[in-house]
Amino acid sequence: MTFEVEVKFHVAALDSLEDLLIEKGAILVDIVNQRDHYFNHPSRDFKDTDEAVRIREDGDLCFLTYKGPKIDPKSKTRIEEEVEVTNFEKTKNILTNLGFKKVLVVAKERRVYQLQGYTICLDNVDSLGPFVEIEKEVEVKKDMVKTRDEIYKLADELSLNPKKNNI
Repeated sequence: MTFEVEVKFHVAALDSLEDLLIEKGAILVDIVNQRDHYFNHPSRDFKDTDEAVRIREDGDLCFLTYKGPKIDPKSKTRIEEEVEVTNFEKTKNILTNLGFKKVLVVAKERRVYQLQGYTICLDNVDSLGPFVEIEKEVEVKKDMVKTRDEIYKLADELSLNPKKNNI
């Protein structure tokens, strides 16, 4: 089982942060346009259970993702299961035939960097603006708090304010 330890920040702009990442040795690994199609369960409200099911269109790729409830109050740490699928429409049809309802589409341009073993995503989200996401996957639950604290330390080095901007 994989746990995704993630902290997200709303920021005013991405340009100076991107310059700082490059100065610190971050490596740009991808630039992609993503569309996340979120679905709600037919018999329970994911807003109440703090879960998510989405189909992500990621360039030419497509992924079906389940995100479990957050298990850490200071981050967006949760179980995440993801599988690549080959056909968006058929995957969407499977979910809707099972009673799932599409509730939201989030479109963004994402610049993905790697730094010190962390993935740092610089996102321009349509209608919402710029966001930064710092994440790392861990296999062992006991590593979650240590990883979260390291993410906040890295965020501080990048002048991201966790008290003001963490969402």
